[in-house]
Amino acid sequence: MQSVKPIRDRPFQTLDELDAYVDGPRIQCLECGRWFRGLATHLSRIHGITHDDYRKKWHIPKRYALSGTATREALSLQMQDLITSGRLTYDHLPSAVESARMSGRRRKSPVDNARHRRLISEQRPGDHHKFPPGAKRSDGRDADRKREYQIAYRALNQGDPAPMQHYRTKYQKN
Repeated sequence: MQSVKPIRDRPFQTLDELDAYVDGPRIQCLECGRWFRGLATHLSRIHGITHDDYRKKWHIPKRYALSGTATREALSLQMQDLITSGRLTYDHLPSAVESARMSGRRRKSPVDNARHRRLISEQRPGDHHKFPPGAKRSDGRDADRKREYQIAYRALNQGDPAPMQHYRTKYQKN
């Protein structure tokens, strides 16, 4: 049997490369170059490697399926049919959640690390937890007013009463 040349000879470096790889109706095995609807059994039967080993070698994050779009759509339809018919229930979720919590976290793939570094570099330090202007807190209070109060309170603790006086006059109840 003649082998087919794989499309890559090095691991994925960007999300665009990964998206292009998994975006077709079929997926190519990067070990031997053959095309499949999914790599579910091929990797273990032919190459003797696990999905995790394959993902680690080629830097494929867990959130990327190792199957083509046609297979993913067919499986999605099957799952929807099972849910609507009542054959699939959610009784297993409490034990699944507990086992997920007890399992350790895996290391990020290099592609995920690069994505995370890019996202962090686009944010100013400390901005990741701030509400956008005009937002409401979970208890329904105005986030901007709370932020102003925090700034005034910190200034007051450092010996500057002016911001707190300004805050009180601004929000004084009539």
